Amino acid sequence: MDSDIVHQVANAMSTMTILSCLFLKVPQIMHIKGSRSAEGIYIQAMLMEITGFSIVTLYNFTNGYNVMTYLEYPIILVQIYVMFYYVMKYKNMLCIPMVPLGTVAYIITVCGFAMGVLPKDILSCLVPCCTPLSGFAKVTYIYGIIKAGNADAVSLTTWLISVSTNVARIFTVYVDSADIKLMANFTISTILSAGVLVTAIYYNKTAPPEQQQRKKSSHKD
Repeated sequence: MDSDIVHQVANAMSTMTILSCLFLKVPQIMHIKGSRSAEGIYIQAMLMEITGFSIVTLYNFTNGYNVMTYLEYPIILVQIYVMFYYVMKYKNMLCIPMVPLGTVAYIITVCGFAMGVLPKDILSCLVPCCTPLSGFAKVTYIYGIIKAGNADAVSLTTWLISVSTNVARIFTVYVDSADIKLMANFTISTILSAGVLVTAIYYNKTAPPEQQQRKKSSHKD
């Protein structure tokens, strides 16, 4: 296939991926708000997601990669921040003193890498850690669903979009930079996102009738 056509296809897929990610976490956020519950969602999983997405965003930014190959990361991060707030709220954890301290430390660290105060070589060492971070985060989501015995706090739409965009990113990263670290991260992320999706679908189908009815009612509200 002609290289120009390949790049055009990659750019089109990047655009679709970014557009999809504009609403990636929105169904999950609305679901949590509607049910006023974050049961089955672990704070540890969200912290791992925030850490992983932040590292990959900064890694791409400091290496000067094409912004179209990673723009969804900062977009998703903003949504995760909002989702994290609601999860903390419904778990009654916003009043914990460590929350503002951790937030300030996070902002200072991110700004330090983005402005070049902190060496970007650190990010190169941290990027391989994003793969196990992403993996542990998704395994934690799966564990949360199984432990709760239902997928009430999980949006199927969110994870379906996640699987689709990760598959698209494997191709676009290959075309743009063929960065093995990023491609490995996306491949494993695709497999585990599919695992969360399948687990959620299974527990939705096997949930008792009263739980299914309650879930339908919460969607209507």
